[in-house]
Amino acid sequence: MTETTHVQHEPGQMGPDRTRLPAALPQSEPLSEGTAVAPEAPEVMLRLPMIVEDEVCELSMRYGTPIRRTYHVVADDYIYTYRWRKDLDRRAEVVFVLQEPAGRIWVHAKPHYPARLYRLPSGGIHWHERVEDALFREIEEETGLSVYLERFLGLIEYRFHRGTSTVQFASYIFHLRCEEGVPVCHASEKISEFRPILPAQLSLIIASLRNLMGDRRGWGQWRALAHDLVYRYLVN
Repeated sequence: MTETTHVQHEPGQMGPDRTRLPAALPQSEPLSEGTAVAPEAPEVMLRLPMIVEDEVCELSMRYGTPIRRTYHVVADDYIYTYRWRKDLDRRAEVVFVLQEPAGRIWVHAKPHYPARLYRLPSGGIHWHERVEDALFREIEEETGLSVYLERFLGLIEYRFHRGTSTVQFASYIFHLRCEEGVPVCHASEKISEFRPILPAQLSLIIASLRNLMGDRRGWGQWRALAHDLVYRYLVN
């Protein structure tokens, strides 16, 4: 796994393989929840690229310039089975760091995760959806908490390599303040538990992800990358 540092582009400029965001997105029916497979979409639905530089600049002006990183990851069988699918319903994902008034942050577990494994919550950005809209939609669906967006922390691009084939994905990472209370997710969300932890305890989460064995080993090492960035920001 190798790392490349990204250069922040100025507003109005486009980097390689980037697109300016249109002034308005067409309205469409919401996509089905709880699945990684995209439903049949109208031919008129706009399919945005993974990263729209004008959108990143807009978010940066409102919430701070993110740390940008690019990682090259050798895809194992587990990653290959879903990152190479042609019917994915998302152009990227949002990762959200929800910090309560006492300073703790929320992590979650899912029924299919190995025992005692937690991570920061995340959710998909649909092909037609703006990043900020996806962020607040996912927070509502997964936690139901009232939040205040404090900072655009990071934007990580991944290059997954399998032989001579490469696919790309990205994580938009945000730090938010939330109200007191326990997150309550929608019934359609497959979350088994939420747990509040101190920011310094993210190091334990990172170690657990990197030390996973079996078919999720590569997945854990990939998922640890976003947690690294958050840990460095909150603790260091």
